[in-house]
Amino acid sequence: MGGLFGMAGLLALAGCGGVPEHERECQWQGTPSWYCRHTAKADSYFVRGNTQSYFIPAYTGPKDFPVPDMPVYADETLDQTLRASVVLGDYKEALSKTGLLALVERQGPYTLFAVPNYPMEHPNFTVDGSLMDAQNETLLKQLMAYTVVLGDYPPAKLRSLIAKNGGSVGLTTFYNEKLIVTIDPQTGELVTKNKIGQVNKIWINGIPQANGTLYVSQGLLNFVK
Repeated sequence: MGGLFGMAGLLALAGCGGVPEHERECQWQGTPSWYCRHTAKADSYFVRGNTQSYFIPAYTGPKDFPVPDMPVYADETLDQTLRASVVLGDYKEALSKTGLLALVERQGPYTLFAVPNYPMEHPNFTVDGSLMDAQNETLLKQLMAYTVVLGDYPPAKLRSLIAKNGGSVGLTTFYNEKLIVTIDPQTGELVTKNKIGQVNKIWINGIPQANGTLYVSQGLLNFVK
């Protein structure tokens, strides 16, 4: 309890309102740097400039109009990439609705297994109406939290961990559930699994971001408690 009251007092003194826009803005208002690092949005002011770019191609599923390939820059934050993406528009809206988009604005690092529009709108498991409907609020939170991994896991790091752990590794997601990552024996590519062994293939394999790594899955992996 003392820790909670201490943090509340710190927020009151800081004048940041608890949600500083960026780390440097928080520091200018007098808040200790350790607090700013963990609560403020990731700030390109602190990111070394990087012109290296990657592309998210137009999704190959059914669509009503053509979507151009989208450039993604390594010095952008995860939320900046999601906000700019047409292909990941539904996923971005779902993260926003569940409060997780604000999380991936921060320093992190985080690893996202984002989901394209088509599987967000047509999941391969039974849903009562649309995922975004009010009756699916709890389910949506569980599904989206299962795509947000705490920590930075680029492909090389994942492969190393998989090799050391006998063929798979469990990554801690936002609600402390384990997302299993392994290697498809037929293709040699990384795939994710849930607790009952359902597999989700990865479409875009690990784009570096200023506050983590972005993967794009081929489908929406069901959350199984």
